[in-house]
Amino acid sequence: MFIPLEGGNLVSLSQTIALVRQGKETTIYLRDGSVLKSGFKPETLARRYNSFMKEARANTLEANRPRNGGSI
Repeated sequence: MFIPLEGGNLVSLSQTIALVRQGKETTIYLRDGSVLKSGFKPETLARRYNSFMKEARANTLEANRPRNGGSI
């Protein structure tokens, strides 16, 4: 699972330890000790994640849909 960030970058949710809002940016702490910064609020990151996953599920369903009467 991934969280879309600015500029088309993604961060793996499984590698994320914490999202901390500090002033006008969100600090994202990762398991490997690295730190990312985002201008998005944690709530916005959650909405972007949910939207990303909804689109991914829809794409998966469409890709797995039988075509021309065929079966999967």
